[in-house]
Amino acid sequence: MTKDVVQFSEQECLIIAFMADGYTNGQISQQLSCSEPAVEKSLQHMMQKLRLAHLYQLISWAYLEGVLR
Repeated sequence: MTKDVVQFSEQECLIIAFMADGYTNGQISQQLSCSEPAVEKSLQHMMQKLRLAHLYQLISWAYLEGVLR
């Protein structure tokens, strides 16, 4: 794992995993008992940390770095 992975919280990693499984922001918010805007903000935050422009890049990065299997 790279240094960037360590910076993501457990909840952020769960959000990426749910996204990769095709969940919507609303479904993820229900699964994690948080608001939909909180999910959206987390996704934006992660993409900014990695300087990514698209959600599919975040999911691809997560597979390549071993965050997702």
